[in-house]
Amino acid sequence: MLEPALHETGNAIVVEEISSFSNPLIKRVKRLRHKKYRRREKAFFVEGLRVILTAVESGAAVETLVYCPELLTSEVAWRLVRGPEEDGIRRQAVTAEIFASISERDNPVGLAAIVRTQWIELEEMDVETDDIVVALYQTSEPGNLGSILRTMDAVGARNVVLVGDTVDPFHPSAVKASMGAIFTVNIAHVPDCDRLLHWAGGKGLATVASSAKANTEYTEADYTLPALLFLGNEGKGLPGSVIEACDIAVTIPMAGRASSLNLAVAAGLLLYAIRQSQAQ
Repeated sequence: MLEPALHETGNAIVVEEISSFSNPLIKRVKRLRHKKYRRREKAFFVEGLRVILTAVESGAAVETLVYCPELLTSEVAWRLVRGPEEDGIRRQAVTAEIFASISERDNPVGLAAIVRTQWIELEEMDVETDDIVVALYQTSEPGNLGSILRTMDAVGARNVVLVGDTVDPFHPSAVKASMGAIFTVNIAHVPDCDRLLHWAGGKGLATVASSAKANTEYTEADYTLPALLFLGNEGKGLPGSVIEACDIAVTIPMAGRASSLNLAVAAGLLLYAIRQSQAQ
Protein backbone atom coordinates (compact mmCIF):
# COMPACT_ATOMS: atom_id res chain seq x y z
CA MET A 1 0.00 0.00 0.00
CA LEU A 2 1.39 3.44 -0.91
CA GLU A 3 1.95 5.87 1.95
CA PRO A 4 -0.05 9.11 1.62
CA ALA A 5 1.89 12.19 0.63
CA LEU A 6 2.92 14.63 3.36
CA HIS A 7 2.67 18.38 3.39
CA GLU A 8 2.94 21.22 5.87
CA THR A 9 -0.19 22.79 7.33
CA GLY A 10 -0.30 25.12 10.31
CA ASN A 11 1.99 23.75 13.01
CA ALA A 12 2.23 20.12 11.94
CA ILE A 13 3.17 17.68 9.23
CA VAL A 14 -0.01 16.03 7.97
CA VAL A 15 -0.95 13.56 5.28
CA GLU A 16 -2.72 14.62 2.10
CA GLU A 17 -6.35 15.41 2.85
CA ILE A 18 -9.13 13.10 1.73
CA SER A 19 -11.69 15.10 -0.23
CA SER A 20 -13.73 12.32 -1.83
CA PHE A 21 -16.90 10.88 -0.29
CA SER A 22 -16.17 7.61 -2.10
CA ASN A 23 -12.82 7.13 -0.36
CA PRO A 24 -12.66 3.63 1.24
CA LEU A 25 -11.80 5.03 4.68
CA ILE A 26 -14.81 7.37 4.65
CA LYS A 27 -17.08 4.56 3.52
CA ARG A 28 -15.74 2.39 6.35
CA VAL A 29 -16.40 5.07 8.97
CA LYS A 30 -20.01 5.33 7.82
CA ARG A 31 -20.41 1.52 7.90
CA LEU A 32 -19.29 1.50 11.53
CA ARG A 33 -22.48 3.35 12.46
CA HIS A 34 -24.21 -0.01 12.11
CA LYS A 35 -23.97 -2.82 14.67
CA LYS A 36 -23.48 -5.63 12.17
CA TYR A 37 -20.40 -3.93 10.70
CA ARG A 38 -18.97 -3.09 14.14
CA ARG A 39 -19.28 -6.77 15.01
CA ARG A 40 -17.85 -7.97 11.73
CA GLU A 41 -14.93 -5.54 11.67
CA LYS A 42 -14.42 -5.54 15.46
CA ALA A 43 -14.02 -1.79 15.42
CA PHE A 44 -15.97 1.37 16.21
CA PHE A 45 -15.80 5.12 15.58
CA VAL A 46 -15.34 7.79 18.25
CA GLU A 47 -15.19 11.58 18.21
CA GLY A 48 -13.76 14.21 20.49
CA LEU A 49 -10.44 15.12 22.05
CA ARG A 50 -11.14 13.95 25.59
CA VAL A 51 -12.40 10.53 24.54
CA ILE A 52 -9.56 9.92 22.10
CA LEU A 53 -6.95 11.13 24.59
CA THR A 54 -8.35 8.63 27.11
CA ALA A 55 -8.21 5.89 24.48
CA VAL A 56 -4.55 6.57 23.72
CA GLU A 57 -3.52 6.98 27.37
CA SER A 58 -5.31 3.77 28.42
CA GLY A 59 -3.63 1.74 25.69
CA ALA A 60 -6.73 1.10 23.59
CA ALA A 61 -6.13 -0.30 20.11
CA VAL A 62 -6.48 2.90 18.09
CA GLU A 63 -6.24 2.06 14.38
CA THR A 64 -6.66 5.44 12.71
CA LEU A 65 -6.84 9.08 13.76
CA VAL A 66 -9.06 11.06 11.40
CA TYR A 67 -8.68 14.81 11.65
CA CYS A 68 -9.51 18.03 9.87
CA PRO A 69 -6.68 20.61 9.91
CA GLU A 70 -9.20 23.40 9.28
CA LEU A 71 -11.19 22.52 12.42
CA LEU A 72 -8.41 21.38 14.72
CA THR A 73 -7.45 24.22 17.10
CA SER A 74 -6.26 22.44 20.26
CA GLU A 75 -2.51 22.07 20.74
CA VAL A 76 -3.16 18.82 22.63
CA ALA A 77 -5.03 17.50 19.61
CA TRP A 78 -2.18 18.52 17.32
CA ARG A 79 0.27 16.65 19.53
CA LEU A 80 -1.85 13.54 19.08
CA VAL A 81 -1.89 14.08 15.31
CA ARG A 82 1.85 14.63 15.13
CA GLY A 83 2.43 11.73 17.51
CA PRO A 84 5.31 9.21 17.34
CA GLU A 85 5.43 7.12 14.17
CA GLU A 86 6.31 4.03 16.19
CA ASP A 87 2.90 3.98 17.92
CA GLY A 88 1.47 2.24 14.84
CA ILE A 89 -1.52 4.59 14.52
CA ARG A 90 -2.40 5.77 11.03
CA ARG A 91 -3.06 9.52 10.77
CA GLN A 92 -5.41 10.71 8.04
CA ALA A 93 -6.42 14.27 7.27
CA VAL A 94 -9.78 15.07 5.66
CA THR A 95 -11.44 18.23 4.42
CA ALA A 96 -14.00 20.07 6.54
CA GLU A 97 -16.78 18.90 4.22
CA ILE A 98 -15.74 15.27 4.59
CA PHE A 99 -15.37 15.52 8.36
CA ALA A 100 -18.86 17.02 8.64
CA SER A 101 -20.23 14.06 6.68
CA ILE A 102 -18.82 11.48 9.14
CA SER A 103 -19.42 13.46 12.32
CA GLU A 104 -22.58 13.06 14.40
CA ARG A 105 -21.99 16.33 16.25
CA ASP A 106 -23.46 19.74 15.50
CA ASN A 107 -20.09 21.43 16.04
CA PRO A 108 -17.37 18.86 15.34
CA VAL A 109 -13.93 19.59 16.80
CA GLY A 110 -12.08 17.96 13.94
CA LEU A 111 -10.70 14.87 15.66
CA ALA A 112 -12.04 11.31 15.50
CA ALA A 113 -10.69 7.77 15.52
CA ILE A 114 -11.36 4.19 14.55
CA VAL A 115 -10.69 1.94 17.54
CA ARG A 116 -10.70 -1.85 17.86
CA THR A 117 -13.43 -3.26 20.10
CA GLN A 118 -12.03 -4.79 23.26
CA TRP A 119 -13.81 -7.51 25.26
CA ILE A 120 -12.55 -9.52 28.20
CA GLU A 121 -13.47 -13.11 29.02
CA LEU A 122 -15.25 -13.51 32.35
CA GLU A 123 -12.63 -15.98 33.56
CA GLU A 124 -9.89 -13.43 32.81
CA MET A 125 -11.48 -10.74 34.98
CA ASP A 126 -9.32 -9.83 37.97
CA VAL A 127 -11.19 -9.01 41.16
CA GLU A 128 -9.56 -7.09 44.01
CA THR A 129 -10.77 -7.09 47.61
CA ASP A 130 -12.49 -3.71 47.26
CA ASP A 131 -13.99 -4.19 43.80
CA ILE A 132 -17.58 -3.67 42.72
CA VAL A 133 -18.41 -5.65 39.59
CA VAL A 134 -21.59 -4.52 37.81
CA ALA A 135 -23.85 -7.00 36.01
CA LEU A 136 -26.33 -5.50 33.54
CA TYR A 137 -29.15 -7.85 32.61
CA GLN A 138 -30.57 -7.28 29.10
CA THR A 139 -29.86 -3.54 29.13
CA SER A 140 -31.48 -2.03 26.04
CA GLU A 141 -30.61 1.67 26.03
CA PRO A 142 -27.12 2.64 24.83
CA GLY A 143 -27.20 5.97 26.64
CA ASN A 144 -27.88 4.20 29.94
CA LEU A 145 -25.00 1.81 29.39
CA GLY A 146 -22.59 4.62 28.56
CA SER A 147 -23.65 6.65 31.60
CA ILE A 148 -23.24 3.62 33.86
CA LEU A 149 -19.71 3.08 32.56
CA ARG A 150 -18.93 6.73 33.29
CA THR A 151 -20.21 6.39 36.86
CA MET A 152 -18.32 3.13 37.34
CA ASP A 153 -15.10 4.89 36.36
CA ALA A 154 -15.89 7.65 38.87
CA VAL A 155 -16.31 5.22 41.79
CA GLY A 156 -13.38 3.02 40.80
CA ALA A 157 -15.42 0.04 39.59
CA ARG A 158 -13.34 -1.58 36.85
CA ASN A 159 -15.47 -4.44 35.52
CA VAL A 160 -18.89 -4.74 33.93
CA VAL A 161 -20.61 -7.91 32.71
CA LEU A 162 -23.38 -7.69 30.12
CA VAL A 163 -25.86 -10.53 30.51
CA GLY A 164 -28.05 -11.98 27.77
CA ASP A 165 -29.35 -9.96 24.83
CA THR A 166 -28.01 -6.49 25.57
CA VAL A 167 -27.27 -3.29 23.71
CA ASP A 168 -23.94 -2.99 21.92
CA PRO A 169 -21.51 -1.15 24.26
CA PHE A 170 -19.78 0.30 21.18
CA HIS A 171 -22.96 1.95 19.91
CA PRO A 172 -22.20 5.64 19.18
CA SER A 173 -24.62 6.82 21.89
CA ALA A 174 -23.07 4.50 24.48
CA VAL A 175 -19.55 5.59 23.57
CA LYS A 176 -20.51 9.27 23.74
CA ALA A 177 -22.31 8.92 27.10
CA SER A 178 -19.36 7.04 28.60
CA MET A 179 -17.11 10.11 28.21
CA GLY A 180 -14.11 7.86 27.68
CA ALA A 181 -14.96 5.23 30.29
CA ILE A 182 -15.52 2.75 27.44
CA PHE A 183 -11.70 2.55 27.48
CA THR A 184 -11.19 2.32 31.26
CA VAL A 185 -13.78 -0.30 32.26
CA ASN A 186 -13.33 -3.96 31.33
CA ILE A 187 -16.37 -5.35 29.48
CA ALA A 188 -17.40 -9.02 29.43
CA HIS A 189 -20.51 -10.79 28.16
CA VAL A 190 -22.24 -13.96 29.36
CA PRO A 191 -25.39 -15.59 27.98
CA ASP A 192 -27.18 -16.01 31.32
CA CYS A 193 -27.10 -15.15 35.01
CA ASP A 194 -26.46 -18.73 36.18
CA ARG A 195 -22.95 -18.72 34.77
CA LEU A 196 -22.27 -15.33 36.32
CA LEU A 197 -23.55 -16.38 39.75
CA HIS A 198 -21.38 -19.51 39.63
CA TRP A 199 -18.35 -17.38 38.75
CA ALA A 200 -19.13 -14.92 41.54
CA GLY A 201 -19.29 -17.75 44.07
CA GLY A 202 -15.89 -19.00 42.99
CA LYS A 203 -14.40 -15.51 43.31
CA GLY A 204 -15.93 -14.88 46.73
CA LEU A 205 -18.09 -11.96 45.63
CA ALA A 206 -21.10 -10.94 47.68
CA THR A 207 -24.09 -10.62 45.35
CA VAL A 208 -26.50 -7.67 45.45
CA ALA A 209 -29.73 -7.44 43.46
CA SER A 210 -31.62 -4.24 42.76
CA SER A 211 -35.39 -4.78 42.95
CA ALA A 212 -38.41 -2.57 43.44
CA LYS A 213 -39.95 -5.42 45.48
CA ALA A 214 -37.08 -5.76 47.95
CA ASN A 215 -37.69 -4.97 51.62
CA THR A 216 -34.31 -3.40 52.38
CA GLU A 217 -33.65 0.20 51.38
CA TYR A 218 -30.36 0.64 49.57
CA THR A 219 -28.99 3.05 52.18
CA GLU A 220 -29.69 0.60 55.03
CA ALA A 221 -28.14 -2.55 53.55
CA ASP A 222 -25.06 -4.24 54.97
CA TYR A 223 -22.75 -4.42 51.96
CA THR A 224 -19.64 -6.58 51.72
CA LEU A 225 -16.80 -6.19 49.24
CA PRO A 226 -15.86 -7.45 46.76
CA ALA A 227 -19.41 -7.36 45.43
CA LEU A 228 -21.35 -8.16 42.28
CA LEU A 229 -24.21 -5.70 41.73
CA PHE A 230 -27.06 -6.91 39.50
CA LEU A 231 -29.13 -4.32 37.64
CA GLY A 232 -32.12 -5.38 35.56
CA ASN A 233 -33.61 -4.45 32.23
CA GLU A 234 -35.09 -0.94 32.01
CA GLY A 235 -38.65 -2.24 31.71
CA LYS A 236 -38.70 -5.74 33.20
CA GLY A 237 -36.06 -5.58 35.90
CA LEU A 238 -34.31 -8.74 37.09
CA PRO A 239 -35.76 -12.25 36.95
CA GLY A 240 -37.12 -13.44 40.29
CA SER A 241 -34.75 -16.40 40.29
CA VAL A 242 -31.75 -14.05 40.18
CA ILE A 243 -33.08 -11.89 43.01
CA GLU A 244 -33.63 -14.97 45.16
CA ALA A 245 -30.16 -16.29 44.38
CA CYS A 246 -28.40 -13.09 45.51
CA ASP A 247 -27.14 -12.57 49.06
CA ILE A 248 -29.18 -9.37 49.49
CA ALA A 249 -31.80 -7.46 47.50
CA VAL A 250 -32.17 -3.70 47.88
CA THR A 251 -34.70 -1.14 46.76
CA ILE A 252 -34.56 2.60 46.09
CA PRO A 253 -37.64 4.21 47.69
CA MET A 254 -39.92 6.22 45.44
CA ALA A 255 -41.84 9.14 46.94
CA GLY A 256 -43.51 10.40 43.78
CA ARG A 257 -45.80 8.89 41.18
CA ALA A 258 -43.06 7.45 38.97
CA SER A 259 -42.76 3.69 39.30
CA SER A 260 -39.01 3.53 38.79
CA LEU A 261 -35.84 5.52 38.30
CA ASN A 262 -33.79 5.74 35.14
CA LEU A 263 -31.40 2.78 35.14
CA ALA A 264 -28.26 4.92 34.99
CA VAL A 265 -29.46 7.06 37.92
CA ALA A 266 -30.28 3.97 39.96
CA ALA A 267 -26.86 2.52 39.18
CA GLY A 268 -25.18 5.71 40.38
CA LEU A 269 -27.06 5.72 43.67
CA LEU A 270 -26.29 2.08 44.35
CA LEU A 271 -22.63 2.27 43.39
CA TYR A 272 -22.01 5.27 45.62
CA ALA A 273 -23.98 3.72 48.48
CA ILE A 274 -21.89 0.55 48.32
CA ARG A 275 -18.65 2.50 48.10
CA GLN A 276 -19.66 4.90 50.89
CA SER A 277 -20.65 2.04 53.20
CA GLN A 278 -17.02 0.89 53.21
CA ALA A 279 -15.74 4.33 54.17
CA GLN A 280 -17.77 4.52 57.37
